Amino acid sequence: MSLSLIRVHVLSTVLLLLATAGAAFCQITLRTETASVGRLDLVVYPFTPEGDAAFVGELPTQLSDLVKGDLSYSGFFNIINPSDLPPDTTIQVRKVGATFDTLRTFSGSSAARVRGTVSTGWEKSVASIAIFQPPLRDPIHVSEFSFQADKARDAAHEIAAWITRMLTGEEGAFQSRIAFVVKTGQNKDLWIMDWDGANARSLTRDQTLNLSPSWTPDGKSLYFTSFRNGDADIYRYTVESGKVTPFVKTPRTDSAPCVSADGEWVAYASSESGNFEIYRIHQDGSQKTQLTFSGRDDTSPSWSPTGREVVFTSDRGGSPQIYIMDFDGINVRRLTYDGVYNETARWSPRGDLIAFCSRESNQFPKFQVFTVQPGGGRERRLTDGGNKFDCSWSPDGMKIVYTSSENGKTSIWTCNWDGSNHRQLTFGLEASQPQWGPAVPLVSP
Repeated sequence: MSLSLIRVHVLSTVLLLLATAGAAFCQITLRTETASVGRLDLVVYPFTPEGDAAFVGELPTQLSDLVKGDLSYSGFFNIINPSDLPPDTTIQVRKVGATFDTLRTFSGSSAARVRGTVSTGWEKSVASIAIFQPPLRDPIHVSEFSFQADKARDAAHEIAAWITRMLTGEEGAFQSRIAFVVKTGQNKDLWIMDWDGANARSLTRDQTLNLSPSWTPDGKSLYFTSFRNGDADIYRYTVESGKVTPFVKTPRTDSAPCVSADGEWVAYASSESGNFEIYRIHQDGSQKTQLTFSGRDDTSPSWSPTGREVVFTSDRGGSPQIYIMDFDGINVRRLTYDGVYNETARWSPRGDLIAFCSRESNQFPKFQVFTVQPGGGRERRLTDGGNKFDCSWSPDGMKIVYTSSENGKTSIWTCNWDGSNHRQLTFGLEASQPQWGPAVPLVSP
């Protein structure tokens, strides 16, 4: 059963109006210098049971803890503990029908407040969530979320996404998943997990190598490279059914697929002409077009959010560096000049930054994650320590996921776009090649 969102009361705010205007044609969103600047103060109170508390059990606490964890991890909010606030003048909140009634007056902090109640029936649970913005006494947004009790984690992700949308106009990455590769013996398989590392599970169980996953924008399929028929070809994996369909197959190596933001095109690298060049093909398998003709190795393509440009790695200048070209392969320009080996560039969904992995010098042979603006300029280092590679952006452009070999075994980590808040997501797995997927509901209708 899918989570059903029932809007029961919404007061329009300036932020909500800004959200509807957020789909700018250029698809570029400017950032502050660091992720901590501009965060909204937010208080999430423990959710309370409605009805028989013994019947509801620990579900309210579990749900509010998950929501608070999501919001804190998102990078949009500075979470304040209720105990750190001056007491409100009154604390009475009564649910009247499908709405909230309150006599509360706030004092001290201007931080927004989130309160909720949770009820449980035989078939479903319902969370009623209210957002308060001092000094207003009444909630500015209220919604109800219906879910099965065993889907509390999915419900928490949806509630966090709604809170973020109401207060910032942003969708967040709460309902996204990350695809990655796990090595077991001599084999490598595709896995997926939730945005916070939970619910990790395998998709393929083949006695072969499956590499380089790339999500479709609806989150229903993955393109990937596989050696299942001897050489490296590109396949499409349907997540719900597990069906694997051949997509690009040549006598040579076909690798590194990347799906455009509209899902219409797949860019990939192939050695069918001898060296690796970048190709573009329509998602229905037609209109295959070679984009580069450098005579050197061109690899790892990644689309801009508009679909009008492709960033890629090429050693045409003598060492692997990052280049950008137009949709049709013309207007090629070099982006990076620092570092002796730059690779796996990925364009932010916001359009304003490109993340890539760089080995700065031969004296320091470890790769680290950097960002740079599409027009060039100062490169910003986000990681340090052991090898960091295979970077990918979250769908909201607020986080980067990457592979780290710092602890001896490769694992998946994330950080904020400015290099803060590093967090390990996988444990006990030889995990690599993460690819962050779109933000879509985590359960099927």
